[in-house]
Amino acid sequence: MMMALPYARRGFHYNNYKYYLEDRFGERVQRLSIEGNFTCPNRDGNLGTGGCIYCNHHSFSPPYADKHKAISDQVAEGIQFLNMRFGVNKFIAYFQNHTNTYAPVKQLERLYRDALDYPQIVGLAVSTRPDCIDDDVLSLLHDISMNYDVNLELGIESIYNTSLLWMNRCHTVETTYIALDRIANYQLDVTGHIILGLPTETREEMMAMAEAINDLPLKFIKLHHLQVIKQTNLATLYKKQPFPLFSYEEYVEFIAHFIAKLRTDMILQRVISSSPEAYLIAPQWTQTTTAFVMDLQKYMRDNNLYQGDEYSKK
Repeated sequence: MMMALPYARRGFHYNNYKYYLEDRFGERVQRLSIEGNFTCPNRDGNLGTGGCIYCNHHSFSPPYADKHKAISDQVAEGIQFLNMRFGVNKFIAYFQNHTNTYAPVKQLERLYRDALDYPQIVGLAVSTRPDCIDDDVLSLLHDISMNYDVNLELGIESIYNTSLLWMNRCHTVETTYIALDRIANYQLDVTGHIILGLPTETREEMMAMAEAINDLPLKFIKLHHLQVIKQTNLATLYKKQPFPLFSYEEYVEFIAHFIAKLRTDMILQRVISSSPEAYLIAPQWTQTTTAFVMDLQKYMRDNNLYQGDEYSKK
């Protein structure tokens, strides 16, 4: 199976985004998070209020990403910070927080172009919702993709409407499918975000999402385990009525078999959530993200599991 996984290296049994970027650009590339001062339609009252039940954007914002700073200043500080920390010289400008297509297209173009106006920036990643995609935005991203690597990240989160309602997403899975069909017309690389461990879903339903994902026009996938973060509506709910979450060992085993069900051309950008300890309520795992990835590799190696193994046997 390894021969069919071009980005599975150094002990990995699945396609790893890091190695995809190294092949694409000839060296290590790091994402540089940018705060574009966006909001969301389920936060500002357009579709709802309160935002997604689990969301506290401060829990994944680096120190240089500050909405009060100009985009150019964030990029300059981010380049310096990441170069010192990782020794990298190429970066992808990553608009991560909130819904980063939720503004007039002229404003979006100005923000995106400002972020790209550095020779070290080789790509653009834009995180958004399925209901905030239109042809003007997609045309803009397509134009940018003529000169830069462009990755549109779509918050799918779940394929079950019951779960999307519980999350306060204020859109349906049908909206997701319509958005993906529209995006396909513009030949953009798409990442799908999926959250695993929702109390609205059984383990069997979660695992079934792998097969559903295989039928979607996705190049990349980000997998997250549900975390309860401080200062969220989920934290309030969890305090009143706690529900089961993945244990560390359960998630290692579950995600290994989830990956085994994915088609072999899909590239994994993330396999675990990683909120800072200061924000995290549950689950309280003592292991680091690096340790998790190593344990996942070991589990897959010990059980002779590769991405696509359980998909190809279908």
